[in-house]
Amino acid sequence: MKATDKPTAFLNVQVTAIPGIDPKTGKTKYTVHFNPAALQVTEYDTVINYQLVDPTPAGVVFKSVTVKPGREDQLSDPSISESGKLVTFSDANTKKANFHLTLHFKDKAGVEFLHDPEISNEPPPQLMLHATLMPEIGNEPPPGN
Repeated sequence: MKATDKPTAFLNVQVTAIPGIDPKTGKTKYTVHFNPAALQVTEYDTVINYQLVDPTPAGVVFKSVTVKPGREDQLSDPSISESGKLVTFSDANTKKANFHLTLHFKDKAGVEFLHDPEISNEPPPQLMLHATLMPEIGNEPPPGN
């Protein structure tokens, strides 16, 4: 089996953003949780989804995504669904690296907030393909040469 024969790996992260009141400012402040809390990517060409789920209020959406360091030819451009509830991108996972995402959120009242989950790339071991050197049939040297 070649690496490209494997089915695509998917990592799904459930995101909750719960509003509260900041006692210092009296303004809305969100507490964000991820399940799983951190991602370790172990397969090539993995699709990663961050999805807002209950009990997140209906008016909270993803606004944008930034990545530090740069995507390093590992992460595709993120795509945000029409509903704003899902962010999807793919990870080539060909280099060991750590990426710090910044997920930017916005609620229906215009309150913006962000959170910084991390993705760790742990590429699978390289497949060692050994070719056995055998002469092609009909292409052997004549005896005695």
